[in-house]
Amino acid sequence: SMAPGALLLEAQREYEKESQKADEYLREIKDQNLLSEAVRQCIEAAGYEHEQEVGGSGAASFGKCFLDKFPPESFVRTCRDLRVLNAIWDYQIGIPLTFAQYKQLTIEVLLDRLVLRRLYPLAIRICEYLRLSEFQGVSRILAHWACYKVQQKDKSDEEVAHAINQKLGDTPGISYSEIAARAYDCGRTELAIKLLEYEPRSGEQVPLLLKMKKSQLALNKAIESGDTDLVYTVVLHLKNELNRGTFFMTLQKQPVALSLYRQFCKHQELETLKDLYNQDDDHQELGNFHVHSSYSSEKRIEGRVAALQNAVDEYYKAKNEFAAKATEDQIKLLRMQRRLQDDLDKPYVDYSLHDTVYGLILDGNHKRAEHLYRDFRVPDKRFWWLKIGALAEREDWEEMEKFSKSKKSPIGYLPFVEICMKHHNRHEARKYAARVTPEQRVKAHILVGYVAADAAIEHKNETEMNLVLSKCTAATDSSVAEKINRAKAQSLKK
Repeated sequence: SMAPGALLLEAQREYEKESQKADEYLREIKDQNLLSEAVRQCIEAAGYEHEQEVGGSGAASFGKCFLDKFPPESFVRTCRDLRVLNAIWDYQIGIPLTFAQYKQLTIEVLLDRLVLRRLYPLAIRICEYLRLSEFQGVSRILAHWACYKVQQKDKSDEEVAHAINQKLGDTPGISYSEIAARAYDCGRTELAIKLLEYEPRSGEQVPLLLKMKKSQLALNKAIESGDTDLVYTVVLHLKNELNRGTFFMTLQKQPVALSLYRQFCKHQELETLKDLYNQDDDHQELGNFHVHSSYSSEKRIEGRVAALQNAVDEYYKAKNEFAAKATEDQIKLLRMQRRLQDDLDKPYVDYSLHDTVYGLILDGNHKRAEHLYRDFRVPDKRFWWLKIGALAEREDWEEMEKFSKSKKSPIGYLPFVEICMKHHNRHEARKYAARVTPEQRVKAHILVGYVAADAAIEHKNETEMNLVLSKCTAATDSSVAEKINRAKAQSLKK
């Protein structure tokens, strides 16, 4: 044959005989610029060395020496493949694959066949030699080995678990949960539990523990992980698996799980939440539960009042008198609001006491507002603030003046001035400016536009004098400013 590869093979043979013909063959190939092609053909022929003695790899290596730039990848790859074939052709292994069969089969399938024949050491050496990824190579084979190991009955669970961990360690891509699942399938539950101790991912541990009916252990692992979704998974599994009493008792031993389950019940199962509080004799939370249900579940006033009354009873049992009294007041307010709503044909139910009183005054129902003020012992100052605000909003200035004279104001008269000015009624504001205390006179005079200099000087308060000065303008108030500055200078001399 005159193919370039054949000539290169002859050249290599003649070179080994130390014959000058080797040079002649090489020159002939070079003259035709076919040396690269000859090397490629020899590399390809090397794959068939097991079937016939062609000596392709030696010829290819010989030819490469006479080339400046020949990519080595194909040569290296073929040499590696040949070494793998050499290993499996060994009589102790006995897998006589041809190069073409090996290429068609792929290395993954060859490794699977070695694993099925339990030739784990050879499979691992091939993976390391071919530098396969951990996931595709060594990790996968070690996992297969471990799954085979758990089937051996001649060793104790402790010994097998220790041996597997010693071999596998923290090898990437290894799932101890899969090995544990195989152990469980083989009837070795305790071995499976020991293997799961080496599994770093709680999300892999918990489902298998549940499958093995080790619910308590699964709950402990889920809580240790800090993953609330995982805890919920176990808790809901327990709920379906256990009877109600046992389920509640199990949660009592796990405060974290109990707390999360309560959160779940608040959104999904309110009656179950009530049962939990009853079992714990948690009267405070039962009271809160009835208050919440009064506003979220009950539509009719009678139903809401009944729920709130239940809350009152629970608060008294919890010795929380403040909450009990506040809830009783709310019941009383609800009943009054219902009557107001029926009598006045206006919505009052669910208003706060503050808004109810304000609304009544705004509508001119002063006697009903007074009745609520007395019944609920609204502080005087708060009631006066509410009343003057509502009267100013409805612009009932005559009623406001009458109210201001009904008795001495507990909030003083500056708020009257401020409210009137807020509603742009300077005339009414000036009526009250004259009635404010000396300490507040300067501020009141400034609000209504009076000259406040005399009051500030008479009061001898530097802060008030500075306040008046800040309101003065150079164009119109120069004499006032001069007067205040003289008073300030005199007070400094003293």
